[in-house]
Parts: sequence; C-alpha cells; structure tokens
Amino acid sequence: RGNERLGKQIRNAEQARIPVMAVVGMKEMESGKLAVRSRKEGDLGSFDVDALLQELQQCSEDAIEMTTMGEVQVEEVKEEE
Repeated sequence: RGNERLGKQIRNAEQARIPVMAVVGMKEMESGKLAVRSRKEGDLGSFDVDALLQELQQCSEDAIEMTTMGEVQVEEVKEEE
C-alpha cells in the first residue's frame, strides 16, 4: 500500500476499524520513533518503538483500548447526585 497517499491509508485503516496504527515516514525513520494514531482519539503523538510495544501489550492484557500513551484510561461509571 506504499503507493497510496497517507491520508487515504489512514482513512482505510479507520474504516477497517483498526484500533491503533503507526505511521512511519522519513521523519520517523530519522528520529527512531513512530507516529501513533488511535481510531477513536486520533493522533496520540510520537513514541519510541519499545515504549509503544510495552503499552500495547499492557492494553491487550487488560482488554482495554489505548487512548493516551503512558496513561491507559478505563471508562468509569460515575454516580450522579
């Protein structure tokens, strides 16, 4: 899929309901980081590969969706008074 524009690749991944995608371009190759996007939250920023893999592993083990890097958020039910 390298011949498709980045925007089209992102849209296709979102339509395919891929929860997390990593973008690797020249900038990312030079910095050694990945640009990470969440299907629900959009751009999550750039992260080291090892840190991202660790975060994804933790999300998988806990069966929750990654919404922010380093702070895995779980939806809580709050009682309203």
